[in-house]
Amino acid sequence: SLDKPENVQLMSSAMNDKACTGKVISFTCSADANPRVTSYQLFENEKAILNTSASGTWSKTLKSEGVFIYKCVANNSLGSDYSMDVPFTVNGKQISR
Repeated sequence: SLDKPENVQLMSSAMNDKACTGKVISFTCSADANPRVTSYQLFENEKAILNTSASGTWSKTLKSEGVFIYKCVANNSLGSDYSMDVPFTVNGKQISR
């Protein structure tokens, strides 16, 4: 059957969705859709960031500390659907003594 995207999921490459500033992490968005997903968009704190992606994968350099809420949206010709929110914690660099 034809349907808009569903089971939209956002995963990050970081263990437990935590990482330090300066690290480059990847986000991957996936969904079940028929017809197939035409584009994915990544959101940070409710704002669309980076470019739309046909593959659903982005790389991001972590610049500032804090907790950020990420989600993604998958679009096809019949509509779109969002993933659940993913809270991501960015910590400052450890100072080695």
